[in-house]
Amino acid sequence: MKNVILLIIPLFLFFLLLTGKVEAYTVEDVSSHDTVSDCWVTYDNGVYDITKYLISHDQYLDIRSWCGTNITTAFETKGGEGVDHEGSSYALLEQYKIREIAPVITEEPVTENIEKEIITATPKEYNLVIPLLISIVLYWGTYALVKSNKLGKINVVKFNGFWNSILFLTLLIPAFGFGIIMILDIKKPSLLDIQFDILYWHVELSIVMGVLGISHLIQRLGIYLRQLSLKK
Repeated sequence: MKNVILLIIPLFLFFLLLTGKVEAYTVEDVSSHDTVSDCWVTYDNGVYDITKYLISHDQYLDIRSWCGTNITTAFETKGGEGVDHEGSSYALLEQYKIREIAPVITEEPVTENIEKEIITATPKEYNLVIPLLISIVLYWGTYALVKSNKLGKINVVKFNGFWNSILFLTLLIPAFGFGIIMILDIKKPSLLDIQFDILYWHVELSIVMGVLGISHLIQRLGIYLRQLSLKK
């Protein structure tokens, strides 16, 4: 018996949920009740069933055409006479209120930003001299120390291996890596949100890469020429 009761209670609650009145009516719901025997109207944000009041009101004004419509303006002007109802009429109307009118939800069109917003701020000035000098001093300074045996066990072979790695990193990060990031930042702005001036450092580090590459070529030019002569 206990199990039967436990089964009936949720079924009964579910039945009440299905058959219960809705919280609010839509304009379409009200417009379907547009006959003398079934007359609903809306006033302000309320829904009113004035079916039983139609006959009583006919002696003053025929309002059967109001059924299924919004009567806000008509009620406040007594059907266009320009005179508002008294407070007692508003109180009488409230007696026939059955529900609120459901708010109308309008979907605004969604616009997708294809390109990132262009910020019209003053661009950062590029610097040529500083990366140029730093690259030259670092490369040729360490080369001079290696040639004079001031760096201990680090010889020219290790020196060249070190700068080969640096050149690879400068090619991989500022040239290739930053380039890919800039493309993604423009084509897919929602994918990346980077608060970093990628273009500026792409240019500056590319200058470093160019200076190091030229310096490395000059330093190893004799080796390259000998290798070419041996191939002949």
